[in-house]
Amino acid sequence: MKKILMIISLVSIFLIGIFVCYEEVKANEVNNGYKQVINTFESINSEFKFYNIKANSYIDRHLSKGEMKNICLDIISSLGLEESNIKWIENKNKAQSQVYAQIEEKDKNISIIVANKSKNESYIIVDILENKVYKDIVDIYRVVENSLNIHSDRVDIYTCLAGEYEKKLQVNKYDDILQKILYNMNAKEIDRVEEENFISITAFSKDIKTDYIEYLGNKVNLNIGIRYSENEEKTMIYIATPIIKLDY
Repeated sequence: MKKILMIISLVSIFLIGIFVCYEEVKANEVNNGYKQVINTFESINSEFKFYNIKANSYIDRHLSKGEMKNICLDIISSLGLEESNIKWIENKNKAQSQVYAQIEEKDKNISIIVANKSKNESYIIVDILENKVYKDIVDIYRVVENSLNIHSDRVDIYTCLAGEYEKKLQVNKYDDILQKILYNMNAKEIDRVEEENFISITAFSKDIKTDYIEYLGNKVNLNIGIRYSENEEKTMIYIATPIIKLDY
């Protein structure tokens, strides 16, 4: 009997060990390289301005207004926000059925749109802008992705970390920053666009495990932009995956 109990105990310990290892691997996969993005952002010594998450998902059927509202409520609840803070914005266009939910807080703005595109297709758009903290971007990404995966198997998520320097940087400093980001992200530059007071680089990072896009026949999952604003007399920097989805 003692031998049987010992065998059961050993098997239980073994299974627990497998479960713990699996959860660690799963957690690392969920991070998708975004912790490295955060570390890289911190290494360039800019002042955090905001982060943005834009997510799109597609559903192969028509949704009722009730279903649309429930999807909005599910996402809001998953983000740990109160239903009482939601501002519902009515769609005046009767030709298109949609529900628009928005939450505006001091340091955060969240909008969710659920709409019917056609008789057989609907979509969900989630847009999150946070300007107080940035280290929770990994957790928020995970929540948004999991929430949308419940309703759709076609989910695209774009993220962007933005910082600023309180001065105009020299041109050679631009390149120093870009090369540092590429090195830290284990990334290869694909293309570069340069104009006065502006530079944008697309690249492919081996550390980022999320989806990529095709650009000029190459895989791209990292986009870096630097822009100097003469009006504000500040230099903005953007680190995004897979591309920057903001007007900058």
